[in-house]
Amino acid sequence: MIIVALHKLDFNLMAKFQLTLLLTCMILISSCNRIVNTNEDWCDQELRSQYSELQEIETSSNWFKVYLVAEGVFAIAEPFNFQEVISYLIIGNDKALLFDTGMGISSIRLVVEELTSLPITVLNSHTHYDHIGSNYEFDNILAMNTEYTISRAENGMAHSLVSHEVSSEAICLERAQGFDTTAYHIKPFTITELISDGHIIDLGSRNLEVIASPGHTPDAVVLRDKESGFMWTGDTFYEGPIWLFDPETDLLAYQTSLERLLEKSKGLTKVFTAHNTPVAEPIRITQLKTAFTEIINGEKAPKTAEDTAHVNDDAVNFEFEHFAFSIRRDLLGEKGIIKR
Repeated sequence: MIIVALHKLDFNLMAKFQLTLLLTCMILISSCNRIVNTNEDWCDQELRSQYSELQEIETSSNWFKVYLVAEGVFAIAEPFNFQEVISYLIIGNDKALLFDTGMGISSIRLVVEELTSLPITVLNSHTHYDHIGSNYEFDNILAMNTEYTISRAENGMAHSLVSHEVSSEAICLERAQGFDTTAYHIKPFTITELISDGHIIDLGSRNLEVIASPGHTPDAVVLRDKESGFMWTGDTFYEGPIWLFDPETDLLAYQTSLERLLEKSKGLTKVFTAHNTPVAEPIRITQLKTAFTEIINGEKAPKTAEDTAHVNDDAVNFEFEHFAFSIRRDLLGEKGIIKR
């Protein structure tokens, strides 16, 4: 019981920090790539330009936007709230994998059933709330064998911990028809099978390798389809400010994970990410590793208080051409990179 209480305390602190970040970004748009809407109205939000280059697949959903990003790979995007999270449906000959289930604001299962009649297995890139919101809709769920994952599956997350995600500043309610913001929470879900690093998911003529990539969370994973040259990076990498400020963040583990990803990136043709835009160039993995090494070695200075609102008592921002890192200040202090 004490452990659960401590987890709840951490989540409350996390929620308060993320709400502060959201409101700050709404005021100072310049360096918050997840939030580009100067109208402060997500119903008027223009889709990111990359989406116009992709093949859109029509569905009955008013909340999700679906795109065919490669043969047998659908990006299921939620562009009408500030997370701009993206889940993926990966099709094999015999079954399909749903990599993440999104915010849980609208039924992702209904969308998936319009795209395929194959049996669905779910695996989460990690168990932050914006990636597990609709897990409860599915019966076959793979999960990493970590205490963090098991706790999240058993407990879900109460409304008080996620209410900021559905505030008027964060979401287009017109798109979320019938959605009750006052009842929003992350429902518990049942894990079918616990897996570990190196697990192979056989979809029938398509094998996906599960690569443990802790750092952002203890249970973060990356998927690789070696034959096709595809990699799905979850929140380990996306083109935007990569969040490394939650209580469960581990910078050393993240650095080690980036080293592994670089090794696994040989032969990649496409990288699929979990926020903002679905498709990134494989060279970004090399750039990511190089950039983070510069930070850890003290070779990259954070933005100053005059440049951005991201230098404060909680986190600092390190900006690069195609992405950024928002890192909790005390984690950097532990490594002597920045003083409090």
